[in-house]
Amino acid sequence: MVLPPQLISQQQPIEADVLSIKPPKPPNPDDTIGRYTVKGLLGQGSFGIVVLVEDTEAKQAGAQPPQEWAIKLLKRGHFVAELRRYIGREILHQADLRHPFIVALKEVFLTQQYLAIVMEAAKGGNLHQYILRQPAKHLSETQARWIFQQLIVGLDFCHQRGIANRDLKLENLLLTNDGSSGSRPLLKICDFGYSKHEYETRAKTPVGTWAYMPPEILSGRHSYDAKKVDIWACGIILFAMLYGRYPFNAEEGKKFVAAVMAGRCTIPRGIKVSKGCLQLLASMLRPLPEERPDVADIRGHAWFTENLPSGAEAMNAHYVHAPELTPALKAEMDALVDQAQTTGRPHELLTSLQIS
Repeated sequence: MVLPPQLISQQQPIEADVLSIKPPKPPNPDDTIGRYTVKGLLGQGSFGIVVLVEDTEAKQAGAQPPQEWAIKLLKRGHFVAELRRYIGREILHQADLRHPFIVALKEVFLTQQYLAIVMEAAKGGNLHQYILRQPAKHLSETQARWIFQQLIVGLDFCHQRGIANRDLKLENLLLTNDGSSGSRPLLKICDFGYSKHEYETRAKTPVGTWAYMPPEILSGRHSYDAKKVDIWACGIILFAMLYGRYPFNAEEGKKFVAAVMAGRCTIPRGIKVSKGCLQLLASMLRPLPEERPDVADIRGHAWFTENLPSGAEAMNAHYVHAPELTPALKAEMDALVDQAQTTGRPHELLTSLQIS
């Protein structure tokens, strides 16, 4: 089956105030950023670029294997000032979410040009790329369940810590390897720029990516349950893994909105999927958010628990109760992002924060 265009396009976030801002130009290989040497470009999105780097100090100390990281680079000045709210949340929430299925945040620092966010490097690419590499251009039900189980365990941890992602999508799910060696990849959730903490005001802003939008956002509802938005997105992701396409064609404009509002999608023929999987999938794509399952419901579903690795059920009990970030560290993070709202100046004291 050929992968339809709708799985390849429609990745633009919809909130208007970010669309006119251009990310910084990628640095060249072997350029240095702080104590890191650039090895190559990993990705580029609406908020910035991500490069693969090697820790130069660790290399000089003889570290083996080489210590490689990913750095998200955000251009200082107007770019950061315009996105201050989202950048602050991304750093704060990702630093607080320390879990095997979430990309770990290591360090945040400033250079004359950039606000640099240092994270663990997931070298298997993203889930979108992984699907495209499959001979059938979609995953088997067994493959999809393996990825989905990790996604839900990671999301359960986020929700128990009070944080909804609000921009879950194939491109924001990274893998530790590309599967070419025969080993199954581990999943890492990344990009918390649109995340929302439940202790803040109720979610109101229509953020996210068009193809993953639930009815309550497309309809312009005054406020919504951000966690149920994540559940809808998980349904879109599971459908895309199983069928190699989205359940709703975002390129159809008004027809797309009408189909989403009615929860009306067509199951492609020729791909066998079990009744239990289809039942769970349908429950996540219910138009009314209050009728969708929460993460605990999904974790208790028979299809989800089939072949669930030993220890997966209990692992979040350990991570959920980890200490939260101290008020002092949160204040330092805020101050660093505030400093990044202005362009670098000669002889400026450049701030650096070690997170882990």
